Amino acid sequence: MQESAANHIKDIGLMGDGFNSTPEMSKRNLIWVVAKMQVIVDRYPSWGDVVEIDTWFGGAPTMNGFAIHWLLRDANTGETLAQANSVWIMMNKNTRKLSRIPEEVRDEITPHIKDYRVWDDIKLSKLHDNEADSVQTGVIARWSDLDVNHHVNFAKYVGWILENSPIPILKSQELCDLSLEFRNECGVGDELKSLTRVVETDGHTECQHMLQFESGGEVMRGRTKWRPAKQTNAENLRSLT
Repeated sequence: MQESAANHIKDIGLMGDGFNSTPEMSKRNLIWVVAKMQVIVDRYPSWGDVVEIDTWFGGAPTMNGFAIHWLLRDANTGETLAQANSVWIMMNKNTRKLSRIPEEVRDEITPHIKDYRVWDDIKLSKLHDNEADSVQTGVIARWSDLDVNHHVNFAKYVGWILENSPIPILKSQELCDLSLEFRNECGVGDELKSLTRVVETDGHTECQHMLQFESGGEVMRGRTKWRPAKQTNAENLRSLT
C-alpha cells in the first residue's frame, strides 16, 4: 500500500527530492509521517491472485494533515479484499518536530483530493501495565528496522504487537481489523516494551495494544480484531486422510 501511494504521488507530478515529499516540502525539509491508520480485511488473497490497488487523497480529522485511502480488489472479479484509511502529518526532518502544513504545500495537494468527506477519527485507549494480559520487554529497534526517514517503519510496529499476541489467537484466528495511532517516533537503539490486553466483543476477539519506551513514554496505541480462520488447502487435505 505504501508503494502504491508513492507511485500515485509520482504519477501526479508531486514527487520532490525527498521520499514522497512534494517540491515545496523538499524546500522546507519537511517529510510525511503517518499519524493514524486502519486496515479492514474482507478476504485475504490466495497464492497467485492478482490484486488491484486504488489510492486517493481525502479529508483528515485534523487541519494539519491529509488522509490517504486505499481499496484492494481482486483484479479478475472486482471483489473487494481490503480497505485502508490513514492520516499523514508533517515533520521537519532536521529538528524532528511536527510542523504545520504550509499554504504552498496545501496548494500543491488540494487539487488532487478526490474525497472531501472527513474520515472518522480513531480513538484508542491507553493501556497500563496492570491492565495488560501480556507484557514483553527488551524490544530493541535495530538499524534494519528504519525507513528512509531514519525512524522505525510502521510495518515493524505491527510485527512487534503481533509477536506479543496470544499464540492460541494467532493459531486459530485471522486478523480482520487493525487500527494504529502513533504517538512518538522511534529510532535505532530505543528500548521498548509491548503490552497486550485481550477482550471479547460481539462474539469477536479484540486485543488492545501499546508500545512504549522502557522509560515510560508512549510510542503507539493499537487495536486488533480477529475472526475464526478459514481452513487452508493443507488443512482440508488432512481432514480427508
